[in-house]
Amino acid sequence: MTNKKKDDPSKGIGVSLTKVEEQKDLGKRIGTKVVHAGENPDPCTRGVVAPLNFSTTYAFDKAQEWAEIFYEGKPGFVYSRHANPTRAIFENKIALLEGGEAGIGFSSGMAAIASSICSFASPGDEIVVIDRCYPGTRHFLNQYLAKWGFIVHFVDARQTENVAEIVSDKTKIVHMESPTNPTLSICDIPAIAQIAKENDAKFLFDNTFASPINQLPLDLGVDVVIHSVTKYLSGHSDVLGGAIVTTTDDRAKIMNTAVYFGGVMPPFDAWLTIRGLKTLELRIHRHNENALAIAEFLEDHPKISAVYYPGLKNHPQHNLAKKIMKGFGGLVSFCVGKSDKDGEQFINALNIIKRATSLGSVESLAQASGSMIYREFTDEQKRVLGILPGFIRLSTGIEDKNDLIEDIDSALQRI
Repeated sequence: MTNKKKDDPSKGIGVSLTKVEEQKDLGKRIGTKVVHAGENPDPCTRGVVAPLNFSTTYAFDKAQEWAEIFYEGKPGFVYSRHANPTRAIFENKIALLEGGEAGIGFSSGMAAIASSICSFASPGDEIVVIDRCYPGTRHFLNQYLAKWGFIVHFVDARQTENVAEIVSDKTKIVHMESPTNPTLSICDIPAIAQIAKENDAKFLFDNTFASPINQLPLDLGVDVVIHSVTKYLSGHSDVLGGAIVTTTDDRAKIMNTAVYFGGVMPPFDAWLTIRGLKTLELRIHRHNENALAIAEFLEDHPKISAVYYPGLKNHPQHNLAKKIMKGFGGLVSFCVGKSDKDGEQFINALNIIKRATSLGSVESLAQASGSMIYREFTDEQKRVLGILPGFIRLSTGIEDKNDLIEDIDSALQRI
């Protein structure tokens, strides 16, 4: 039998608007926060490690208590897709590290991106996106949202005036990344935030490449920070996850979308990420150190035609990067030889550095962008995005930098 009602009576779930509390007595600096933020000893056992709660449902003495949480947003747990005690610890922790009011844990970075975009835009609305964005974001926008009637504009955000020209009162979302994937270009976050604000558009920002150790976008005017937790936050190539951090009001909107899209973070992945975050500052400093050393080594190498790293003084946006970042990240991109075949031959000769996708892990990973991730693109399409012949994206791990440089040098000798 068909429901003839025009309006769906379901208005979604109630979401708590409780802001995460700053635990000033547990340290003010980021190196202390990554260890202690959002956590307290287990009230039942006094254990110092966050408890892992697998329960999918929670019992109540009275039905009204259940309804107050489910529909009215009273803090608590009724069903694990809506909220889970272990995931809540992670969400509080990442919110405190990013300097926001509240967070959400997702099952992947793409779940975080899709849920966030669909919370603030509808078919017919315009979305402005940095052109050198994560390929997964591009695919989602082009192959799904555009087909469903969303109007997507890609823009070269290296020049802020390009963003100003295309953002209008029809724009509902501005979505940026910096540094970008994989060319590591930089956008002026505060200037773009002002453009978005003037046009009443939500400013979403993917902070995966920088992490909260190197960059705090909320302090620069961003509305919603997005992460692929799979990368630096968990840091060990054993978690698939995503996250957002924002205000409590915007979290409530995104949480309602996340619940019905279904892509929330499982408790075990939340627990692994909580553990991984405790070494985030130490790992990021090592990533930064290794990436800079490798970039400087490659800069003058005769078989390298270009090096992309915002920490190098000759990077076209080095001064902007210094202004908005505390560190320049663990990614280095460069072009080997004269062709994609040279790039593929180079990575095939690596020993310590693994040929694999992803990034931000303790082990170094490399991919030949021209012949791997961008293989379906034409040469012209790759050039527009800055993917030149022999393009390599290297995610530096935490190994000894001298071993990594020797591995790279040995592989270059095979070209």
